[in-house]
Amino acid sequence: MSRNAEVAVFGGQGGPARTFTYSVPEGVAVAPGHLVRVALGTRVSAGVVVATDVPAPPGTLRDIAAVADATPVLHPHQIELARWIAQRYRCALADAVRAMVPPGLARRARAPVRSRRRARSIPDELGVTEDDAVRGAEATPAQDAALDAIAASIAGDGDAYLLHGVTGSGKTEVYLRSAAAVLERGRGVIVLVPEIMLTTQVVARFVARFGERVALLHSALSEGERLDEWRRVLAGEADVVVGSRSALFAPLARPGLIVVDEEQEPSYKQESDPRYHAVDAALALGRIARATVILGSATPRVTTWHAAREGTIRLLELPERVSAREMPRTRIVDLRLELKAGNRTTLSQALRVALERTVVVKGEQAILYLNRRGFATVVLCRDCGHVAACPSCDIPFAYHAEGTLLCHRCGRRDAPPERCPKCGGARIRHLGVGTQRVEDDVRAAVPSARVLRLDRDAVRRKGAHAAAFERMRSGRAQVIVGTQMVAKGFDLPGVTLLGVVNADTLLNLPDHTAAERTFQLLTQALGRSGRGALAGLGILQTYLPDHYAVRAAAAHDYEAFAEAEIAARRRFGHPPFGRLILLQTSARQEATVERRALALAEALRAAAGDDAEVLGPAPAFAAKKAGAYRAQLVLRGPRPDAVLDRVEVGAQWSIDVDPMTLLG
Repeated sequence: MSRNAEVAVFGGQGGPARTFTYSVPEGVAVAPGHLVRVALGTRVSAGVVVATDVPAPPGTLRDIAAVADATPVLHPHQIELARWIAQRYRCALADAVRAMVPPGLARRARAPVRSRRRARSIPDELGVTEDDAVRGAEATPAQDAALDAIAASIAGDGDAYLLHGVTGSGKTEVYLRSAAAVLERGRGVIVLVPEIMLTTQVVARFVARFGERVALLHSALSEGERLDEWRRVLAGEADVVVGSRSALFAPLARPGLIVVDEEQEPSYKQESDPRYHAVDAALALGRIARATVILGSATPRVTTWHAAREGTIRLLELPERVSAREMPRTRIVDLRLELKAGNRTTLSQALRVALERTVVVKGEQAILYLNRRGFATVVLCRDCGHVAACPSCDIPFAYHAEGTLLCHRCGRRDAPPERCPKCGGARIRHLGVGTQRVEDDVRAAVPSARVLRLDRDAVRRKGAHAAAFERMRSGRAQVIVGTQMVAKGFDLPGVTLLGVVNADTLLNLPDHTAAERTFQLLTQALGRSGRGALAGLGILQTYLPDHYAVRAAAAHDYEAFAEAEIAARRRFGHPPFGRLILLQTSARQEATVERRALALAEALRAAAGDDAEVLGPAPAFAAKKAGAYRAQLVLRGPRPDAVLDRVEVGAQWSIDVDPMTLLG
């Protein structure tokens, strides 16, 4: 009797991925997880066996053409996780499986898989050994309590924890010591970081602590290098995997610990199919593999905080910095009063004085944080109000000091107009604040300061981020002006002043996470100050000094923020009191988008019942992108997925379950 196998077939990197049933030829050993070659139409494609001994569908089955490698490339717990992802995020099982296999491996499956032997490429910035000073240091009482709880979980069937610790409280050391305990038991460790090149100090400490046992999976690797690291894990040569979102899918045979550092970061949400969230997927993998999961953050998502308070996961607190260092004293500056006083620069009087005192008088260092890049926000006509916008995306161009307009959505560049294209007026001006403008104001206020600008425009060259960090650490630079890059992972003991140029950038966006993201970014940024032996100072400039997110960030009071934010979400049924599903569609003709959106909205409302309410249709926040018009619908309620079970949503729609933002 012939055997049959279900195979997740990859129809090309950007093409469809589906599961099909194939016959297993006599004498061929096939098990779930094997990489195989199969016929798909007139071509030979790669696929992964996800089940064997399945019923045969009607018709004649094709044989599996070949097994690409004798060793399965996925373990049973990975296939089970892929099934969970497919069900939770309403994607094809084959899409979830394909996300777990390096693209290079799938492409090379047409020929026999050959062996893990080029030289490893580890960036210089990941080779520092700064952890030596704390490797044998005595743990704080809070660290000890956390480690004891985690140790009990490691010795048992695993559990999930929120490790809530203020910036500088020693969360990384808890990760490291927990990892060592897991490795002693012969199990493996996965450590997720938001972006490996922006969290080099955390990554470097794992490399220093565990050496060649660490495999690094990150975007700076070439396809071949990434495949080599992945194969080291599959072969058992590396049992500590450190990387960004997709490192969760590394083929560890026996995962025992999964760490998600900075669990609040939006980059843990995949923005294309499968649109999984790595935090929720990590929790699912922990349940499947009976592994311990640690979600670490100084500013966790309120959904995670609420789950910990409700007992769904366990809460561990690190309320104080290591060595009893104080959190930076923070002052809120009302920018409305600065305007009334005639100050038109980006620096308030208080920030200018503090900057001069820090850099010139004390010889210390400062970071100025701004949540945008470029020189100015918009180019605007003061006669008629026309704003220069990208014709492909209908969002304002950003003006850059080199004299170009840049669309930060599609990358289009254009020359700034000399006269208004709408009214012909000559009073067209560059308005707003960008990193280059702040840098200019700092140089004017403190001419002797050695200033460094750090945003994505300034660090396009490979290694530029690490070079900027080294210039600050060595003292060759005194002031960094930067965007979110400076708010994450920078542990510089010489920085005693952190200035937030404008705290309100995100607060007025029409999104349910606007206050949360503002609080998180402000808290992360302020936490860069005073991490060494010297006391820190924060100056927070804002037009909304009474907003609860601003006041709580200045006070380093997460619980006050969480209480206010949870109360606001309860009123509107936003997570954690309801779930969201975002549906988006696009087309070249605006009428096509409108007709399609109205038809689906009508069908969803007819099927919704008490499971969800249907919001929209409405234009997407970016109503036009790369020449296509975009519309969206939102399902909000206790069971929005049940509504989609009753309505067929066409392939013209993308489905984002549990979206991080509604402004896609």
